[in-house]
Amino acid sequence: MKSINILLGISILLLSVISSSCDDDIDPSIDSESVDCQYCFEEMPEYVDMELIFNVEASDKRVYFTIYAGFAFASEVYMTGESYENSFWVSVIPDQKYTVVASYVLGGQTVYVVNDCYVKTELFNYACDDPCYYVYEASCDLKLKQ
Repeated sequence: MKSINILLGISILLLSVISSSCDDDIDPSIDSESVDCQYCFEEMPEYVDMELIFNVEASDKRVYFTIYAGFAFASEVYMTGESYENSFWVSVIPDQKYTVVASYVLGGQTVYVVNDCYVKTELFNYACDDPCYYVYEASCDLKLKQ
């Protein structure tokens, strides 16, 4: 009889822990207190903005880049371009992996910077006035390290 009471107590404890941990606003990378409701959307956005961050002054006045929809050189090219500024914004599909290859020309030599980028969205039911999809990690660091 004593072992049944112990098993029942453990079962109740486990059930209460499991039911209390099902809060949909808890994610290891972001919590509901840090949600800026300005970047929340009522419906899942079809496209979101991703910032590519360069340091153009490290090259010969511009940076060339290629964005792959997935892994570099093994996936479809999403976009190619060049930037004369340190910041360049691109519209991308959310929750999809992108790999960006930036090429800096330094006195006739080309140096490449490669980085994976993934603009995340998360549904939060209680962080803002209404349930919404929050967009975060919307930048990709492609600076040439000195």
